[in-house]
Amino acid sequence: MSALSLHTWILFALGSVASAALALALGRLVQRLWPHTMATPGVWFGAWCLAVLPPMLSVLLAGVAPVPLAALPVALPLPLALDDPAMPLNAVVSPGQGWPSLGAVLMAAWLLGLALALFRLLAGSWAAYRVVRDASEVMDASDWPGPASTQQALALRAHGITVRLTSHAMTPFAVRWPRPTIVLPESALHHFNDLQLRLVLRHEAAHLERGDPQRAGAMAMVGALLWFNPFVRRIAARVQMAAELRCDAMALGGDAAAGRSFAVAYLGALRLAGHGSAPSPVTALTHRDMAGHQLRIQHMLRGGSALRTAWTGRAVVLAALLVSGAVMTVVQAAVLSPAPLPRLTTLSSMSVTMAPASIPQLSAAEQRFSAPLAQVRINSHFGDNGGIRQRAHRGTDFAARVGTPVMAPADGVVLAATPHYPEGDQYGTVVVIDHGNGWQSLFAHLDSTSLQPGQRVQRGDPVARSGRTGRVTGPHLHWELLFNGERVDPLKHLQ
Repeated sequence: MSALSLHTWILFALGSVASAALALALGRLVQRLWPHTMATPGVWFGAWCLAVLPPMLSVLLAGVAPVPLAALPVALPLPLALDDPAMPLNAVVSPGQGWPSLGAVLMAAWLLGLALALFRLLAGSWAAYRVVRDASEVMDASDWPGPASTQQALALRAHGITVRLTSHAMTPFAVRWPRPTIVLPESALHHFNDLQLRLVLRHEAAHLERGDPQRAGAMAMVGALLWFNPFVRRIAARVQMAAELRCDAMALGGDAAAGRSFAVAYLGALRLAGHGSAPSPVTALTHRDMAGHQLRIQHMLRGGSALRTAWTGRAVVLAALLVSGAVMTVVQAAVLSPAPLPRLTTLSSMSVTMAPASIPQLSAAEQRFSAPLAQVRINSHFGDNGGIRQRAHRGTDFAARVGTPVMAPADGVVLAATPHYPEGDQYGTVVVIDHGNGWQSLFAHLDSTSLQPGQRVQRGDPVARSGRTGRVTGPHLHWELLFNGERVDPLKHLQ
């Protein structure tokens, strides 16, 4: 996996934050207009998709899709990759030798954050697994305080759901793997009455029925990829809260009279969890903010009646979010994909010709080129074959730091702009420009370029940034000048 350019990483980060901020604002607006959507996980999950899908898909398109070579009716084919690097043939040098580019540094920082986020996720999952593994299964119906909880436990067992008791002081939770399981603290059997235990079991069973553990795991994995984005975490918390409210309503089943008993059980579970230290399992069901606890208790006291939603309204809201996400994906993909540099005009393959009207046709003696760098300092001339070189140098090397702007030496049409030049991996990122009348320029070892094959460039236009890609001993710009397919000394044709 090659490092993306600095331009791509910056746009990816900014696009991700902007998408998530817009999705959060849109979700809040929908919740303000339709308060019942507070307990509609699908609406907030749609907002989460709107936040995470556009930047991830756009950077995938920008990083994975190869830069195409030109398929244009040009006068000359692409030059063959002939030049050897300035090192012995048996030397082995990594393509990125030297100081890393800013794009590589940003990629390393992202990978480090991803590793830490995945470590925390795996550590939490392992802690939850250990709690489930060490918990003891409730086998005897007499362990339950009354008929309501007993009947509920038997119904769960009939559906393949196991109820286990743990010695850890923690709130109840449900997991799907390795098998559907509800874990309760042992103290719950003594502190909750029959009705309260039934409501707790129904709440956790609702999470399993809705697939909340699987959804939470998938969201946690994607959240690890976007660990730097605080808005994604806030939207994920909204999804979690909506799932909790929905399962509270499913547990009550419209029984408003049972709401107070459920609220008392909820407060009791929080007090029991605060009496000891226990591993913190990673589930969709845990939240620690006081506002969230207050919101859940208020809805429980209302019997969950305020949580009922209409499927039609939910479908309309979800459709709007998905359409917005699709539009943002297309826009961000267009922004992150290689785009023309300033002052360049893109030509279609049907209109690109080497006609005299588009590129002046000059004789070999009259053709003159400008220096491709603002400050010229040559560290290897055309034809050099001394020192460590095995054969004559076929271009001219200019000393240049990574990121130095490279300018077009004359008017022309771009034939290739790619990090995968045919039969020329040693060249790294390459730009080839056809200047007409048999003249071509090949720039190699570039750090990045935003050109596209078929673009017309003018003398002095920025076409790339110098770098050290390919097989190099250090950062520099390699320029090959060809006339009718033959390499010539660029310095003899500078004006």
